[in-house]
Amino acid sequence: MNDQENLKEVFDLNSSKTKAMLRRAKLVTLIRTVTISALVFILLSAAILVANARLLNRIGADRFLEEYLIGLVARPNTYITHARFSDGFLVGELEYVCYRIVGDRPVYDGTHRVAYGLIPFVKSVYGAGRAQLIQIENERSAYGVEFAYYNKLGHREMRFFHPHVGYETYPNDLALLEQMGVAISFDQRYSLEEVHAMLPGGARLVWYWVDTYDEQDLSRMKAQYSDDTKQYGEASVLFASQVYGIKAISSSGEELEEPWNQFLAAVNSNANIKSRYQDVFRRLFEVLGNGKEEVTEEDIRVIGVVVTGDTQSMLLLRDIGCIKAATLGVVIGKL
Repeated sequence: MNDQENLKEVFDLNSSKTKAMLRRAKLVTLIRTVTISALVFILLSAAILVANARLLNRIGADRFLEEYLIGLVARPNTYITHARFSDGFLVGELEYVCYRIVGDRPVYDGTHRVAYGLIPFVKSVYGAGRAQLIQIENERSAYGVEFAYYNKLGHREMRFFHPHVGYETYPNDLALLEQMGVAISFDQRYSLEEVHAMLPGGARLVWYWVDTYDEQDLSRMKAQYSDDTKQYGEASVLFASQVYGIKAISSSGEELEEPWNQFLAAVNSNANIKSRYQDVFRRLFEVLGNGKEEVTEEDIRVIGVVVTGDTQSMLLLRDIGCIKAATLGVVIGKL
């Protein structure tokens, strides 16, 4: 076969040699295409997973910081521990444990979870024991039925009574059990120095209730006359999830020398920072600062405290005239 015949056979699409060559070319092209596609898919998937992990880690860290910061101005005698992050694709979950310090012992106060994600609508907070109270009839008095309030863990919930709001009754739970946390509501506003001077040494002060209420708040809290019933409704009692103040001890139970510094730093720094609790910090800044550029120690007035101790220590509080009401929180027995 001469060169002309070979050339003719090569360009003959119906020849066996041409068909074999085309099959090899198609196979090579297919293998190359599949290989490139697989590599692109693997690299793109890896990039997406890395980006997903980094973004969720950042969002999760922000959510934890938000929970920590709100704890500096709210959630009386409650501390965070054992934080754990579980990230999936586009969504993640922060789980943390809360505890309270009663006397010298930590007491479990619930596990809480914060869902977050790259899509805003998946954000949520849920868990046991916060702002979900069980009402149990306690006793009957001349004013009607008295109730005790418990969270889902069975811990008694502290109640707070504002000194500028009148109430029909003021509970006094000071002498009930052996080890306890008690919410003390004062009869008026006091400075930090005055609070330290009036409390006996046996009772351990763990939290200051700061007056963060303006005239509109107080008006809403006072007993309101109902045109329907022709009677005044009850004045609003505040629970632990509705008050703001200063932690007096650290998460390890150590007394803080100037505990108000953490509170002031949190309020001043977070009023203009976008977060889940920005409205809370902004509200605190506006009420406490009253138009000033910065909230200072002189702007803080205390209307109650949370103290812990045994029965003997609590009995020392009964003779203090500035105490308007005292309600139990977490109660534990002797070891």
